[in-house]
This record gives sequence, structure tokens and C-alpha cells, in this order.
Amino acid sequence: MPLVAPAKPKATIVQNTQGLEIIIPAKRNWFVTLFLGVWLCGWAFGEIVVPTQFFARDAEPGALLFTAVWLILWTIGGGFALYVFFWSLAGRERIVLTTSRLAIKRKLFGMGRVREYDLAHVRDLRVSPSPYNPFNFRSGLQFWGVGGGVMAFDHGAATVRFGAALEESEAKSITEQLRARGSFASPRTV
Repeated sequence: MPLVAPAKPKATIVQNTQGLEIIIPAKRNWFVTLFLGVWLCGWAFGEIVVPTQFFARDAEPGALLFTAVWLILWTIGGGFALYVFFWSLAGRERIVLTTSRLAIKRKLFGMGRVREYDLAHVRDLRVSPSPYNPFNFRSGLQFWGVGGGVMAFDHGAATVRFGAALEESEAKSITEQLRARGSFASPRTV
């Protein structure tokens, strides 16, 4: 009976002049990516056809209002689907630990916003998978692979989560490496 091969790490970890850098590729769910690719074809059709019909005919004000609202919501939904689609293909999380800060950037095609945290205010770096809650917006983002994560730390009164594509085992290893190189504050006791 063949043995199951150990899973390979997803993250790339390097020590460079900036500090400890960790690159985590986006979680790949090929079913969701394929589904969104097909859905986006239908979305594009609706995005083209509905405005043409909207401006090409005389309709009652109620029908025009409904069509305008529908088109706005359709465009927002399609924008989110496009982001998720491209994130699953090319998204990356980049974590950089220096002597004084922890920076987290979610990059898509090289673009994204960096969030920097002063290490003096970063407490209780840990592995902490958040349970799925269908009534929580952040849990919904986790389902699509564009939010949350299994790694967390406290920053003031907020909990910051990252490492969305990581398994717990790899997250534990990365957490240990970050703790070994950074001076993180202890968890607060109440």
C-alpha cells in the first residue's frame, strides 16, 4: 500500500534586506474559478445587452427604475466576481517582518494596499482559524478565498487575520518563524 506523501508548503519564505518576507499564493479552488469564468461570460452578456435595451426604448418610469437598480447591482456583483476570479488565478499575500513593523499586503497583478502595524502594538500572534458564520460578511469573504486567514494577532481592540490559503500546520511553522525573529508583545491578561 503506497504511503501518502507529505503536503508541500504553499508559502515562500526568504530573509532579505527588508526583513523576513513571506509570500503566500491565493487559495486555488478550481471549481469556483471555473464556475466564475463561465458565470462571467453570462454577466458580460447582461452588462452589454441591458444598457443597450435600456437606452433604446421608451418604457414606463417604474420599469426604467427597476432596470437601473438591477444594472447597478449586477455591475457590483460582477465586479466582485471578477476580483475573486482573478484573485484565485494571480493573487498573493505578502507579509514582511522588520525589526519594528509587520506589513501585510494583498497583491493582485502587483497592486494592492499595504497595511503596516507597529510591533509595539501587535499582541498574541497565533494560529486561530475562525469558524464559518454564514451571517458574517467576513466569513463570506473567507468562503470565496479573498479574506480572513488562519493566522491572527491582536492590534488594539481589533483582531487582524491573514494567511487565507494556509493550512494550520504550515501556519504554525510560519508563526514560529515570525516569533523567533520579531519582538511581539505578550497577550493582555484581563
